[in-house]
Amino acid sequence: MGGHGYSGWWGAMGGPKQRGIVTYQLSPYEMKANAHLISKGTHNFFRRTSAQLGYILPAVFLFWGVTHFGKKRHEFINSKAGHAAGHSH
Repeated sequence: MGGHGYSGWWGAMGGPKQRGIVTYQLSPYEMKANAHLISKGTHNFFRRTSAQLGYILPAVFLFWGVTHFGKKRHEFINSKAGHAAGHSH
């Protein structure tokens, strides 16, 4: 019912020797990823963000323009002048 007795601590269970296992370790410099977050992080944030503005702003303006046009068109179509002009829903 249960186990067959004590088989050893984790990693030393008496089985065949493990082969081909690779272990990794972080260097102390990588373990301090947030060491200079305030002093150098804000500069890097603005530098990287400004480098991406050329890609982001055209999409933002396009989205804003389409949304603005759609809202104005919707207001016109549902207004008295829009109905008089022959536009229907």
